[in-house]
Amino acid sequence: MYVEIQTFVYYNTNLNDDPNNLKTGVSNALTQYSRSIDVNKFGGRFKYSKVTCLVDSVDSSITSNITRVLIRRNLKAVLGQFAQYEVCFGNMFHTQESAYNVVSTGFTIEGVTGTVYLADEVINREKGRIFFFTYTEGGTPNIVKKNAGTVDYMHGEVLIDTVNILSTVIANNVVEIQAIPHSNDIVGLRDLYVKFDMTNTTIEMVPDLIASGENTSGSRFVHTHSYYTPTFTRKSSSPVSTAAAILPSTASTGTTTSSSSTYTSSMTTSSSSSSTPTPSSSGGGGSSSGGGY
Repeated sequence: MYVEIQTFVYYNTNLNDDPNNLKTGVSNALTQYSRSIDVNKFGGRFKYSKVTCLVDSVDSSITSNITRVLIRRNLKAVLGQFAQYEVCFGNMFHTQESAYNVVSTGFTIEGVTGTVYLADEVINREKGRIFFFTYTEGGTPNIVKKNAGTVDYMHGEVLIDTVNILSTVIANNVVEIQAIPHSNDIVGLRDLYVKFDMTNTTIEMVPDLIASGENTSGSRFVHTHSYYTPTFTRKSSSPVSTAAAILPSTASTGTTTSSSSTYTSSMTTSSSSSSTPTPSSSGGGGSSSGGGY
């Protein structure tokens, strides 16, 4: 399981007027932590307070930081075969909107033209449903399958019903699935390897106008949201600003058909003249084929 952060680092421009140098220092400190004994092991633990204190201590010009946390697992798809997937995070999910708290990178599936993404729709504080949709950046999601699986928010589990994934946008047949953790302290179960992912960690330097004396009243102080803002897909820059009309009534809720197969969201098995039996092997975080890793 990967842990990623978005950190906004406030600094006093009177004490340091080189934000790029400061950013490098923060990056180096976080990289060193990513190699520590806290993470990079089975049963590892990402310690939020240690990370935020580490950022503050990089330089005396740093006045504070606002740091957000995401968790991610990589689903290894079995291409060209009907399969079910179980991806376990082992940490409770947080829900801020009625949908798009759990999102993914793109993939293609049989019977649907274009790149498909998955996301969640909240049913209650414990359960949600997975739906598939197509999306163009800045546009409106087009729901292609409304009941494509389930989410257990309390245990951090994503179950994807029978689907034939044909290709993935990410190399090596990978679909990246991210979620918002309920707690910023991320704990790895004994069989779950925790890795602090610096590749997908972002650092943004923010001038502290109050500390520098430029705006002591605070009227122009740059306020940073403490919570992750859901987006439509993992790589999208478009925030989900409203819960209205997220799931259009035209979305499919029943059976999806193609020239070679038929499957429904409630099925545990599938049949196709061209498919092979679904493997029963585990993929590192799931008990069905192609689990997360």
